[in-house]
Amino acid sequence: MNGRENLPKKQMLETLKNLRKVLFVEDDPAQIFMYQSVFELEGMCLMAATYHQEALRMAQTEKPELILLDLLLGNESGLDVLKDLKANPKTQNIPVIVFTNYEKKGLREECAKFGAIEFILKIQTTPVEFAKSIKARMK
Repeated sequence: MNGRENLPKKQMLETLKNLRKVLFVEDDPAQIFMYQSVFELEGMCLMAATYHQEALRMAQTEKPELILLDLLLGNESGLDVLKDLKANPKTQNIPVIVFTNYEKKGLREECAKFGAIEFILKIQTTPVEFAKSIKARMK
């Protein structure tokens, strides 16, 4: 129970409209569920895109304040998503944080070169700490 069950529908819709929107580009359903739950507790709406084209479409239509991008998306590359987001005039100004467990030499620099504002390894933070840090960043 999250306390919203008793809210009138109109009030609930207003509450949802006022949540800060973050797009999470991630292909692991367990990760999506976990982070959505934690972000909701922090008063943010974490929308999820699980593949390249869906991420590009949602970034354009939903206009999130921030994009969290995993680099390993099944057979697709998050780096290609980053390049396409930054090449599109409709999405190029949305800040992107690479949030992944994949790391190799030079990858942080490559992500920065293509427009990521930060590179965070998932294993270096807890979901709660991460959500709180994102909320603080968005104030």
